[in-house]
This record gives sequence, structure tokens and C-alpha cells, in this order.
Amino acid sequence: MTYLTGLYRLVILALAVSLVTGDALVPGYPITRPIAIRTPPATLAIGINSHLATRYPDAATMPVPAAIIADLGVEWVREDIHWHRIQPNAETWDWAFTDAALSALHRQRLHILAVLGPAVGWATADPTDHPNLISFAAPDEAVFVRYAAAVVQRYKHIVKHWQIWNEPDQALFWRPAPNPQQYTRLLLATAQTIRAIDPTATIVLGGINPFDTGFLHAIAAYGGWNAFDVIAIHPYVDPLDPEEGNLIAAADRVRAVAARYGQKPIWATEVGWASGKSDRDALGLVDALQQADYLPRAYHALWQGGVSHVFWYALKDDPHNTYGLFTYGSGRADFSFAKPAATALRTLALSKQPPAQEELRTLVRFLDGHTRREWQRPAQPNGSIDSVMDTLQITYRFTTRANDYVAFELRDPIDLPDHTTALAVRLLGDGSGHYLRFWLRDAEGEIFTITAGMIGPPEWQTLVVPVGYHSLRNGFLAGEGNRRPDYPWYFAAIVIDDEYDMWSGIGEVQIDSVAALIEQE
Repeated sequence: MTYLTGLYRLVILALAVSLVTGDALVPGYPITRPIAIRTPPATLAIGINSHLATRYPDAATMPVPAAIIADLGVEWVREDIHWHRIQPNAETWDWAFTDAALSALHRQRLHILAVLGPAVGWATADPTDHPNLISFAAPDEAVFVRYAAAVVQRYKHIVKHWQIWNEPDQALFWRPAPNPQQYTRLLLATAQTIRAIDPTATIVLGGINPFDTGFLHAIAAYGGWNAFDVIAIHPYVDPLDPEEGNLIAAADRVRAVAARYGQKPIWATEVGWASGKSDRDALGLVDALQQADYLPRAYHALWQGGVSHVFWYALKDDPHNTYGLFTYGSGRADFSFAKPAATALRTLALSKQPPAQEELRTLVRFLDGHTRREWQRPAQPNGSIDSVMDTLQITYRFTTRANDYVAFELRDPIDLPDHTTALAVRLLGDGSGHYLRFWLRDAEGEIFTITAGMIGPPEWQTLVVPVGYHSLRNGFLAGEGNRRPDYPWYFAAIVIDDEYDMWSGIGEVQIDSVAALIEQE
């Protein structure tokens, strides 16, 4: 599934593959269940990662931060139920902080999404773990299930949504390395136990990177798809802004996977920007005012992309990560200084509706099927492109269980208008869920790739993809130069790339037009 780099150097290899495979199609996944077009949910639920049970230092005054959260107007909170704090050793249970936090939040009529995990040192096989402290090593499955059962039994009257682990697809949170088979076993066993205790409970997946769906595919392959009710994603794009990071498309790949195994609601249980230096932004490119500006734009983009619940990360700054709505100040109990983002969230939450975005761009159409153009295929002879009834008709055939794609390159690339900030493509899909990508050529002749989105069902739809310096630089593909997108930029190619390497078959897509969105001066 990883998009190949240096495509021009692979022409001979691609031809060799085509000779070996011939015309025979490898049995795979036919187009049977088209993915849905991005459809905004009926409502947008606004939440925040509160972390009171694990970070607020005083159980006796827990109602204070709970009231601050309620004053923000949010409907949901996400709380970590850290195992090491509840059960520091096999014989000891300490519920003080968790009782205080969840009770205080419940009294404020907030819906609670509780995260089970991570491990405690005494319940892992890692000899380097301190027995009484937090551990991100894979836990003993049976012992973890007993911990989860005790938590759910205690709080089932106030918590109805349970998230099993946090970011199990990330090496930082599942040591020694992400293991979808291990996680799926844990997910299956824990979900079964939770449902036995509370049949009304909702099981939420552990919060995955939506831009790489390999882990999600693996969960399905290991039989875990029906173990959870909600797909949770963590679509961080910072320090890019929500538009340049193409946040509206964050759920596209996840939705394409769900089309194969069964659709489920999609929640973003973490998303955010720091207001200074952070783990993801060492230079501190985003300040507090930009953080506040990005917040409603992020909620809007995710909602437009089909995400129904969005949880901002986080309520309060850490010393080294300034993602919070409140500064760290004198410590974790200090809520005396709210950032502009706190006002932005409160305004959004109290409006009781998704934020409106005013479009201040002009549409300039530059490619369609009416104007005849010369196309060439630089690699993988897997299809054809023709002008049919004023549309570009693309047919393709993917025959292997490796990465298949087809690229159609313009012999004369098209100069993009000045001040182009995005490209919009109107197309009739085939339900494949494959990636539609574009190649752009810069002044030095280097090629950069951007992903317009997932190819949806057989009806007309419009996909919009941002075009900017940072998003293009991240998509460097080929060429000899400085690997930076030097202006001017040229539209160079249309690419269809398989979303799932095991897919094989024949497809057809029609493109009515490609247009540039130009910022109004």
C-alpha cells in the first residue's frame, strides 16, 4: 500500500510484471460494496481530552476542573483509566482518583469515553518495567481482562463508552512494536467481557492513525472487526493548518476499509495543535492565536468528512506539549489562564451546530474531456484514458497482490494559475475506494504527488485537495533537484493507486473536470 517512490526508474520492472501476469486476473476483492461519499453526520458531538483522573493532583477538589469543563459547553470528555493507578500491585486496588474524577464529570451531565489501559509493569513480560508504574508493553491478556472487568463493573452506571487501549498502532504505545494480532486478541477478549457485564456498552477502537490503514486491515483479517462498534482515529496534521493538512479527507481511507468489512461510525478521539513547541512541532510554528483559529476549522473539516464525534487534545498544557486550552501555569491544578482556543471551543460548543465556513475562492477549470490532450504512461501499463462525451474516461486493471497503480502523464503539463490553494475534481466513481492522486511538476522538473481522495461510489462527487508548499514538499516523488516545490507549479498527471494491495479487478472512473481554487485577493 505504500506509494512507490522513484516511479520513473521502475518502468522496466513494471513492464516485466505485466509480461509475467499477462491478462489473467488474480482472485481478490471485487467492487461489491461501494464506499460512501463524504457525508456530514446529522450532528457534531464536541468533546475534549480531560485527563482529570490521571493528571489532576487533588481528588478532594475534583469538582473544580469538572465545572470548568462543563463551562466550556462540551458534551463529551475522554478520560484515561490508568491501570497502574488503580491496581499498583496484584493485591491492591485504589479507586480514589478515578471515583472522584468520573463522579464529578458525571454530575456535570457529561458523557464519558473511558480509555482502558495501558499496562502496569507487574502485568507485562518486560523485565525493564518498574512493577508499580505505567507500561506500554503488551500486557498479560487474562490479567488485563480482569482489570477491565473490575473497572466496567464499578462504573457501568455512569460510563457507557469504553475505548480499548490508546494508539495500539504506534510503537510508543505498544512495545516492543505494534502487533495487530496481539491487539486483536486483547480487543476480542476485553470486548466480550465488557458486553457480558453491560450489554448496552459501546466499544470504541483504540485510536489509530487514519493515514495508514494497514493496522486496521490487520484487525479485520485477525477476526476483530465485530469486536468494536466505533472506529476511532487520531488525525493529527499539525503544524499544517486544517486545510493544507487536508483534514476533510482524514476519514476517507478508514471508510474505504469499512466498506469491505462493515460500516461503523467514525470518531476523532484526539486532534489538536500546540500553541508553541511540541513533540510534533519542534520549531513552534503555530502560536496561541493560530491554535484558536484552527480549532473550529478542524471541527468543521472533520464533520464535513463524516466524523460525528471530535475530541480536542487537550484540556490543559503539559510542560513540554502546549496542546491545551489552558496553560500549564504553576502546575496541573492551575486553570487561571485560558488561551484563546478555550474561547473558540466554547463559542463552537454553545452554538449547538457545526461551524460554517465561508468560501472565498474562485474556481478556474483547466482540464476536462472536451479539450483533446496527449497522455503517456510513465509506468505500469494497467489502463487507458480517453475523451468520451466531454469527460475523461479512465479504465484500469490491477492484477497482482502487490502495489498496483496506473499513471497518465500529460505530454504538456498545464501551468496552474497564480494563487492556487487547492484543486477540485468532479468525478464519477466505481466504488473501489482506491486513491485518486495527482502529480505536480515544479520549476526544476521535480515531481510531487498529492492525494485528491478516495474514489467513491458510481455517482458524481467532488473532491478537493489543498495545494501548498508544505503539503507538496511532503509528497516529493521523483526528480533531480532540491526536493522542494519551486514555483511555478504544473499539473502533470492523474494516478489511480490501489488502497488495498490484495484487491484485483477491473474498474472505470470518469472525470468531468479538474479545477484550481484561487484565493481571492
